[in-house]
This record gives sequence, C-alpha cells and structure tokens, in this order.
Amino acid sequence: MLEREAARLSEIQPDHHVLEVGFGPGLGIEAACQYVKGGQGKIYGVDFSEEMVTMATKLVRQDVNDRKVKLILGDVADLSFFESNKFDRVFHCNTYYFWPDLDKAVRELHRVMKTDAIMVTTMNYERSIRMRDIGLFRYGDIDQRRYMNALEACGFRDVSLEKTKNKESGAAYDVMYAKKV
Repeated sequence: MLEREAARLSEIQPDHHVLEVGFGPGLGIEAACQYVKGGQGKIYGVDFSEEMVTMATKLVRQDVNDRKVKLILGDVADLSFFESNKFDRVFHCNTYYFWPDLDKAVRELHRVMKTDAIMVTTMNYERSIRMRDIGLFRYGDIDQRRYMNALEACGFRDVSLEKTKNKESGAAYDVMYAKKV
C-alpha cells in the first residue's frame, strides 16, 4: 500500500525517469510502471537484497523484458552506476532508517536527481514506533526530524511532512516531500 501511495504521490509523468530505493518485492515498481506507459520514461530500482531483486524481477518481468524497468542490486549510499542529474522522481517507503550512513545516502540521492526533481518518502510512523518499542528496530533510527534535517543540510528544499490517509483503506501514514533545487 505505501509503495503504491508513494508512486501516486510522486506525480510520475510518462517521460520521467524514476528511481525507487529499497523496492522490496516490487509493488512500488509495478505501480510506477503504470505512469510511464505510452511514454519514454523508465523505472529504476535499487535494493541491497538479492532476494528482493529476484522477487521484484518476477513481478515486473514483462516491463524488464521491454526495458521499461531496470532493477539493480546495490546500496543507496553508492549510486555510482547512475550518472548525475538522471531522475525526475525518487521515492522510497520505510527505508531511510536502515541506511547505515544517512548523510552519504542523501548526498547520493541529491546527486542523481535533476533540478526540480521531487522525492517522496512514505512510512507508517506509528507502526514503526510500536516495532521499535518491542525491540525490532535495534539497528534503525526512525527519527523523522533527523532525516528531514539531513535532506535540508544536503541542499533539498521544500522539505515537508504530512500525515494522511489512504483514500481506499483509510489507513494512516506519513509522507515526506523534498525537492532538489
């Protein structure tokens, strides 16, 4: 659900080049593909789990075969396989708090985004707090303000946080926006 919401909120256009970070089983990739149908746009994904790359590839196999999607086993802190100023949109869900070097990851995202590109981050913050409180976030820092400060320090602008609900399910979630200027 959050992956699909992030793709929708990114306002992807048919000719956009889009990056999803930490795509997991590929639900966000699949959703983003619908927005570039009929255009020259492409969807890229980076995930550090070989299992997730395999799973997502199966989900969007036809789009991979049609070269509308490229999924890469990699790390958000090292996007050296992408040239600078490549992406019109970037999105990710429930991931930033697992990045070992948040500042380096944010710098890399900033580097690969075009001027005026938008990044959308979705998460279920309340669920994350509950998971942290029972010991499931020993290695993650869910502090939204820390992430937003890192974005601003790197040069992102219009960094904002909204609490919203899925129109279909009514499920609450948080969305953060950041713009590269």
